[in-house]
Amino acid sequence: MKRESKKLAFVFSILALSSCSTEEDFTENKTVQELDKISPKDEKSILKEKFAFSLMKSIKESPGLREIIKDETLKMFNKDYEVLVYTIKDYTLENGMTLEQTINQNADSNFQLSNLLRIEPTLTLLVPELPLESFSAKKWNTQSEIPAVAIRTNYTNQVPLITPDLNLEMMPSDVIPGFPVIVVKNNERVVSNLENPNIRDLKTTTVFEKDGIIMKFWTDSFNNADKRKARLLIHPDRTLISAYTIYDEQSPNLNGWQRDFIYYKIQPSSSNGPFIYDFKEHLRSFSMTGDPTNAYNRISDQTGDPTFRNNHRINTSHWTGGFYEFKVRTIINAKNGVGNELINGFTVSPDDLFFLEYETYTKGTLFWEKTYYRLKNISNKTVYVDLPLINWDLDEYASSIKIEIEEVDLTITSVITDTRTVKFATNFGIDTALGVKTKIGLKFGASVETIQTQTVQKTFTQGNNFLGEAIVNFADKVIIRKTNLRNMWVTRDYITGSGYCEFSIEPKKVQ
Repeated sequence: MKRESKKLAFVFSILALSSCSTEEDFTENKTVQELDKISPKDEKSILKEKFAFSLMKSIKESPGLREIIKDETLKMFNKDYEVLVYTIKDYTLENGMTLEQTINQNADSNFQLSNLLRIEPTLTLLVPELPLESFSAKKWNTQSEIPAVAIRTNYTNQVPLITPDLNLEMMPSDVIPGFPVIVVKNNERVVSNLENPNIRDLKTTTVFEKDGIIMKFWTDSFNNADKRKARLLIHPDRTLISAYTIYDEQSPNLNGWQRDFIYYKIQPSSSNGPFIYDFKEHLRSFSMTGDPTNAYNRISDQTGDPTFRNNHRINTSHWTGGFYEFKVRTIINAKNGVGNELINGFTVSPDDLFFLEYETYTKGTLFWEKTYYRLKNISNKTVYVDLPLINWDLDEYASSIKIEIEEVDLTITSVITDTRTVKFATNFGIDTALGVKTKIGLKFGASVETIQTQTVQKTFTQGNNFLGEAIVNFADKVIIRKTNLRNMWVTRDYITGSGYCEFSIEPKKVQ
């Protein structure tokens, strides 16, 4: 069966806008031909568009398909409301055919879903959380609500939107829909053997393996099977408070290291101690810094080229990507000369990372009049992450680590080198009474620390938004001061050299 309508005109005429909106607000709309002249589409984009048209028709015909998409995205397999098309393509619909067979039937005769999945195995459906609870997977009434289908692209910050009447519109980059919509996109948290031929060496959970396709999380931080939840402690652990009390209140002139007490129980009255595995460094909090509009635009564009219009509207097309994904790279230098990187990550919803205030607009044609939102005001806020990093044993690792943070848009990586000069503590020996290796003395002890220049191989993802790096020293204070409020303490924050974000690194009790 052919698509009943092949209309590709962008029916974006405006019948009703709020008082501060004019037709000029929508002048970014372009025809297919104009867009192709600016950024010609590659094979993936063309096939994805054909898939989206067929998906729209299939969704319109099948309440069962709508229910499948809702139920599967509510599982949040990767901590967002997403489902891999590969994992549901063999589900049977009420017409007796599989999802794949239905898509193929409703598409152009030269389209086969298998051809798209062969080059885009992480093809994903997202049910976004839209502003002011206007639509979400939780709120979706699959019997009465037929969502439009949006396409997340890399050739424009505008959003191609296929309406239930099979018209294709280009949504401006600074508006967010306030009506039911699902998004066709790639998955930023899953990598396949297409992008990584050595995927079997990746020590993370396998998401899918069938027909020669293997997909894994690139970090298990995105695996929703891990039920550990981020937890905000009202007060720091008593050990951290004791370390602050010992070195900053009782012996302020000593200027000792708080982590000496946390990891070795070393203090002025007891200057030797074995390493204690009770604590591990954690990235505890994260926030964007500086002008909030610039911060939002930096991590919210699709193409790497944020769109700023004459009225300085905020680019909001990132709603098509779901929650933000942040990669945290911890660069560690070991005493044996072998450098290492620890790759981790966390997800944050836009509403958790920013205070967002919206304006409401109505636009459309006689048959398609819908509500849209624009961001009116935006400000930064701090999100609590609780991401585990390393047990910091100075006998194994250098006295400083580097933390790099980037917002993830792609998963294809290359390898580059990172060279820096680091210090290693040498004040370790065997405690004959205990028979264990012991740190001897405060700080670096009586011996002179050794200095080495080491090179670490690290992965680099072109297309991600690099937010900067900061050096964390073992000697840095964890708690820096008390507040005037009872039992309230201030811990140290690190601002990246680029100034785009800040975070806190703190030891946290893990056993």
